[in-house]
Amino acid sequence: MVILFQVGDLVILKNDKKPYIYRIDEIIKKDVISYHLIGYSYRMNCYVTADEIIKATDKQIKSEDDKNDDYLKRIKKSTSERNNRSVLFGRILHLDGDLKFLESCLNLYKDLKIPAEGLFIPENKLTKQIENLIMKLTPDIIVVTGHDSYNKQGIRDLNNYENSRNFIETVRIIRKHFNIDSVVVIAGACASHFEAIIASGANFASSPDRINTHTYDPAIVAIKVATTGFNRIVDFNHILKHIENGRGAIGGVETYGKMRLLL
Repeated sequence: MVILFQVGDLVILKNDKKPYIYRIDEIIKKDVISYHLIGYSYRMNCYVTADEIIKATDKQIKSEDDKNDDYLKRIKKSTSERNNRSVLFGRILHLDGDLKFLESCLNLYKDLKIPAEGLFIPENKLTKQIENLIMKLTPDIIVVTGHDSYNKQGIRDLNNYENSRNFIETVRIIRKHFNIDSVVVIAGACASHFEAIIASGANFASSPDRINTHTYDPAIVAIKVATTGFNRIVDFNHILKHIENGRGAIGGVETYGKMRLLL
């Protein structure tokens, strides 16, 4: 067996109309060598063979990095500066199936001085760990994300999604302990089964149009919830200004914020 690519290599799909960059996460050695790809900037994944991919060029990688840097600057600039001595922001627990994405989101929370804890948990391990975590940490906002994909074989069948079932079951466990008003849940990733995740009890979820969600999309929603007063409905239209693919990527239900004034 000849392995043409290595774990960590950045590649693009040959037939992709838009050259999204992926990172090789795993090499699967069976009769035919295949590669598990996860998005470099987006919360998507897929399985391919060597003849379906080529290495991303330095120019493509730099262009993507520059785009992400600009995106991050816009997010930070748009977040209202507040006197942190006079308010208590909502506390975020961010659970992510992608370690690099988790680190990026935690750095964003830190820069904005929003209290947050984060853990790297593979999507298929979420249901085993979530109950202990929420009882121990008691956050105001829980982000449950990572990577997902939809095989376009039937939008309603959960078996056609890579990780939607894991997100759904995790939300259900959270809702056994905290109702939709006491703890805000943001769940899903690229092309996740939006309707089923919302039906399981999430306040916000991806992806209504089964399209890509960016690294920071769930964090943007969490930040808006954390910085909105507890007696005000979160301004979803303001969130959408910073979600690259808009309502097709993120949806939700009316939700109150988690910020409180210090008296």
